[in-house]
Amino acid sequence: MTDARDGNARYIGPRKIPVWPAGQRRAIEENGTIAVTTFNDTADYHPGLIARILELSRDQQKATRPVGRGLGTKVYHLERWRCPEADLISARAMALFDQTVTNARPRLALSWASIYQRGDYSVPHSHTEAVASIVYFLDLGDPDPNDPLSGRFSIVDPRLAVCCLEEPHCATHPFLPELAAGSMIIFPSQVVHWVHPYGGERPRITLSWNLARAS
Repeated sequence: MTDARDGNARYIGPRKIPVWPAGQRRAIEENGTIAVTTFNDTADYHPGLIARILELSRDQQKATRPVGRGLGTKVYHLERWRCPEADLISARAMALFDQTVTNARPRLALSWASIYQRGDYSVPHSHTEAVASIVYFLDLGDPDPNDPLSGRFSIVDPRLAVCCLEEPHCATHPFLPELAAGSMIIFPSQVVHWVHPYGGERPRITLSWNLARAS
């Protein structure tokens, strides 16, 4: 049996997939503290990963959905899923951290999947006890022709120049990065971010990691 790990690559069945593909590039914002990259080899691992997440989301012992609120379904601890596709994306998240956060080794604080159905959203929030947060966009779901912000990931924070185009420290413009299935974004955990209410029918699925500095 082939080990799922092989140095800087992972195996998905018989396919050996590099953790960081040759020529993979990042778009940089905020003096390098925010970065976005999009992977183009998603056909090799998205189908299996989506199937595993939807399977776990139906397990009431593994999935969490706040009662009476539209915050989506959460499935925590990717590292416990025994899923090679999740292990590959987690390794890519760690590689993005290494390239973006200087002079720090990452320690995983928490990881989870979010499954948004029609009407789900996330409120503006930050993450405690972490230095960097990463989101991977597995399936952006269906576009809503009546709402261009449906399901959009957004950052608005007065500490970020990209949000303060009219006056320093006055957040007048949301940062809405251009994302696709296969996109991954890293940003400081203290930055205020959220997901606009989702109006599509197909589940919108993301993976997230909060990373702290290793002691």
